[in-house]
Parts: sequence; structure tokens; C-alpha cells
Amino acid sequence: MGLLKILLIAILILWVLRMLATVLFPYLMAMFVGKMQQEAQKQYERQTGSYTGENAPRPDGKVRIDYVPPRETKNKPSTTNGRVGEFVDFEEIK
Repeated sequence: MGLLKILLIAILILWVLRMLATVLFPYLMAMFVGKMQQEAQKQYERQTGSYTGENAPRPDGKVRIDYVPPRETKNKPSTTNGRVGEFVDFEEIK
């Protein structure tokens, strides 16, 4: 009688767990997939630049400068001394 009672309780517990998994699993998967889609969308917007806020398309004729290089002062001598590069003499081999 004790073995039959244990088997009945185990079957009942497994049946309840199966019903819960059938109901909860699709809901949990939908939440997980939704989160992953949001993360992918955020990453895509970071990489490509979204059209919201400061990245909105500007009307024609409007220019935005993100970086202005520092200007050289006239007191500082040029490091290139008028040369752009070094000339390398070579012979053509046939």
C-alpha cells in the first residue's frame, strides 16, 4: 500500500509539473526572444546610428563638424622642413 501511495504522489507531481511547463514554457520563451530582439536593435542602432536625437538627418546645406584639428602656431617650426617624404632611388630589373 505504501509503494502505491508513493507512485501515485510521484505521478501526480510529474503531471502537475508537465501542465505548468506546457503553460509557462511558451511565455518564458516569448519573454526571452523579446529581450534578445531589443538587445539586437540597440546594438544595431549603436553601430549604424539611429535617426533620433542628435543623429537626426539635417536639412540640405547644414553642416556639423565633429572634430576640428588643432592649428599650428607660426612660432613653431614645421617638422617636415618642406619635404613630404623621402625619395628612394631604384632600378628597374628586367
